[in-house]
Amino acid sequence: MQINKVNTIIPKRLNRNQTNKTNDKSTSFKGALVDAGCLKVADLIENGGLFVSFTLQDMLGTNLPRPIMGLMRNKKENKGKKNFKFAAKEMVREFTTGPSMFIIPGILLTIGKKVFGKATEVPMKLIKSFGEIHAANPLNEAGAAITNEDFYRNAFTQILKNTKGEAVSSEDTLKCAKDFAKRLAQSVQDNNVKEKVQELTSEFIIIAKKSADDAAHTDFTRAVISENVSAPFKDTVHFMMSYADDLVAKAAKQKPENIKNYVNKLATNKVLGRFGANILMYAAVMTFLQVIPILYNRAEGKDNAGLKGLMIEETLKNDKTADIKDTPQNASKSPSFGKSQAHPSFGSNPQAVVNKLTGSGLIGRMANGIEFEGMNVSFPLLLGIMGFGILLPRLKRAKDKYDREEILRRDLITCATMCFAEKGLRKIFSKANEAYSGFVLASKEKGFKDKNLFKRIFDYIRPIKGVNVLSTDKIVSKYSQINSYKDGIQGFCEFIDNQGGNLNKIFSFTKRTKTLLQSLLLKEGIDIEQANNKDITEVLKKYKESKEVSEIISKFAREDNPWVQRAKTLNARFTALSVIVLVPLFLGIFLPWINEKTTKKRVQEEHLKSKVSDNNLSSPNFFEQDKKAQEIFSDMNKFTK
Repeated sequence: MQINKVNTIIPKRLNRNQTNKTNDKSTSFKGALVDAGCLKVADLIENGGLFVSFTLQDMLGTNLPRPIMGLMRNKKENKGKKNFKFAAKEMVREFTTGPSMFIIPGILLTIGKKVFGKATEVPMKLIKSFGEIHAANPLNEAGAAITNEDFYRNAFTQILKNTKGEAVSSEDTLKCAKDFAKRLAQSVQDNNVKEKVQELTSEFIIIAKKSADDAAHTDFTRAVISENVSAPFKDTVHFMMSYADDLVAKAAKQKPENIKNYVNKLATNKVLGRFGANILMYAAVMTFLQVIPILYNRAEGKDNAGLKGLMIEETLKNDKTADIKDTPQNASKSPSFGKSQAHPSFGSNPQAVVNKLTGSGLIGRMANGIEFEGMNVSFPLLLGIMGFGILLPRLKRAKDKYDREEILRRDLITCATMCFAEKGLRKIFSKANEAYSGFVLASKEKGFKDKNLFKRIFDYIRPIKGVNVLSTDKIVSKYSQINSYKDGIQGFCEFIDNQGGNLNKIFSFTKRTKTLLQSLLLKEGIDIEQANNKDITEVLKKYKESKEVSEIISKFAREDNPWVQRAKTLNARFTALSVIVLVPLFLGIFLPWINEKTTKKRVQEEHLKSKVSDNNLSSPNFFEQDKKAQEIFSDMNKFTK
């Protein structure tokens, strides 16, 4: 979605005599520029998915600051010299890990699309659903194989029928599906597919909004393709086109009487191919991640550069407890992909295999868990990669116990921050902004208000379920075209009330809507300052045909109206803050600093203990002979206190 120009959110010029007296809630010019920047960052992350989000956090939080911190590692103890070897280790590790998790699948997927067809990028469940729609209507009215546009029409008909809750497609649904298909097919010829898909998405949202019985909990941006199979409408259209370019084109080359069987067989093979592609992409990423510790250890050199300057050479050489050899036996224990490993038994029937892979059982959930989304990965897949592809190989290749402890501390905290903490903080921040602004900024499950306190807190903490922060598309769908709700503006009010928002604060955000609402409330003898959600909903329902309500509706019809801008900005602020400030400070600076200080303390404690065991404390001049160790140990005690 395009970011609106800055001047759309810059307040009107204030009267000179009112500069410091205004009660306008609009932000200053400087604040508007900051918010515009936050919106750009948030939209960049949303459009790019996990790939962009992870890469930005990885680049700003680890790739850039950690090598710089590595240069300064033990600088004081190393006579002011920069630690180039440790910086090289940090650079190789960080610049190879994050990008490889996304670039390798992206490359393989691009090759797969070229070699095996565009349907390779379509998720398994959607291939199966599209195949069923295709096989149900393989021929047009003339008895020939359907074209891409025919397939679009059939798919849109199914989606719109499900969205409206129709048992049989109505005349209006058929007409709308035909129009959608014609415009989409034309956009391919006109080379403006992206703009047309956005246009169709906006129109679909209005249809979904008008049809939803439960507006508070319905995601208007999501298309239901078949039973238990849904996806964002925008993504669905993209995958629909990829399927048509591949399977519809191939089916058109068959004899009409053979097309149905051919489509069923081809769709089955494509699902199995997609599953194989997922396994291949996962194996490729995991295999490369096993190699990364070898690469950064070579860049570092033979010794642990993180200990440079902390102990005398004799101690480093003789401290057998600190040395963990990478024996040939250990080196050969890397995981093997594609070899003799146990595989689940699906049976010999390919269709039965497809049903299990796309079903709701354990196998289906596991297959869906490793489903790549273009260059993006699912959350379960990300956890698996971080645990088995990042943490375990690094622990195995650790040079000594100090290195191993730093790996555990650094990588466990990093993975937890990127997978859990950042998402949880976004939800908490949205909750705080909801209380402050009255705007609903996150979706809550049905019955959320009836849950006990513990369960509600848990819904804010867990990363992928429970409470979910509204994306830009979802904010637009909820706060624009408010008269398109099934019950008109009343439906919008019910959405806000059900999700815990405050209608008084929302309508008071702009001076004009506050004035309009106030005039309606006064007719019922209600003071706007005392009005609650129920009062406002009832008044708007009663006067829904009035001039005031019509003006409110017209003001919030556009997709860039003040409510949309406000809600987007409130959510975007923390997204930008976490990616640009919090994550870099915590992961890139504070965490390496903690590792350095903790290792220093551990080394010096053990160094002094070794002196004690050698009976060196019997000499009255022991601490004078090892002033360096004494100073560092003293500093560490101060740090821990």
